[in-house]
Amino acid sequence: TADPRSAQPVAAKPRDFRQEVTDRIIGMLENGVAPWQKPWNPGEASLGMPKNPTTDRSYRGGNALHLMATALQRGYSDPRWMTYKQASDQGWQVRRGEKGTQIEFWEVKPTDIDASPGDNAGASSERNVRDGRDTRLVHRVYTVFNAKQIDGIPEYQPKRPTPFEVVSSAEQILDNSGAKITHDQADQAFYNRASDSIHLPPKDAFKDAAGYYGTALHELDHWT
Repeated sequence: TADPRSAQPVAAKPRDFRQEVTDRIIGMLENGVAPWQKPWNPGEASLGMPKNPTTDRSYRGGNALHLMATALQRGYSDPRWMTYKQASDQGWQVRRGEKGTQIEFWEVKPTDIDASPGDNAGASSERNVRDGRDTRLVHRVYTVFNAKQIDGIPEYQPKRPTPFEVVSSAEQILDNSGAKITHDQADQAFYNRASDSIHLPPKDAFKDAAGYYGTALHELDHWT
């Protein structure tokens, strides 16, 4: 029998943050839930992408998907996320016992500039040569909290687009689609597969802009 005193300590396996996120998303998909579908109540359907209210920036990529999945699992109906320090700097307080959610951040820095330690962040770096410059890719993992875990934060007020913004966005979608759209109908709207074109009544035949763009985008669905 081997002497247990001679056994070498086994190094702890480094945490694989990306694999944890991947496993969580796959698990939700296997249970019939797709986080990006945002299946919240109709009254809350305008919540949008996860956002940091202290920097006014939206989270992107895997972080956004991860935060959406976490919000769905925990029942958060607020898209705002921030670090403990960011909340504290605003005079808000993360409630005792609340569990944070980790996200990752990458930044390219010159090798002669030290990355300052982040709030609740573990940093690692990798040197490389990019465009003739010696740089390092700094990786950090931050812990963030949802607004529903924080006391003192103002109630979330979703941004409501103005009628002008709605019309502008819809017109841009139609223009950028590349679809051939003809206003040559008196009382019908349809997509013609033979000519690969959309046919609509003139704009002034509709009661309002919402009616026109709703119809046009519906036919664009068929064209797509």
